[in-house]
Amino acid sequence: MKKQTLTKIRECVAHGDRNAALNALRSAIDHSEIVPRDGVELMLAVRQGTPEVMAEAVDSMKWGVPGAYRYTPKTEYAFA
Repeated sequence: MKKQTLTKIRECVAHGDRNAALNALRSAIDHSEIVPRDGVELMLAVRQGTPEVMAEAVDSMKWGVPGAYRYTPKTEYAFA
């Protein structure tokens, strides 16, 4: 994925603008800048994760380890 795209997504995440980050991700997937599987997992992190989780996901992609980061949403009821 292009560093510019990841930087843009990271800025959106830093400002708490999930919709803008999701739109940038969709655009990156549509333009084949990111592998769809990694893009969907990053979308899950952006949609459901805390700001820290979102930043970690974007940084993992930026460091060049696509496929190494896997976001798994946690269900509260499963641990009760």
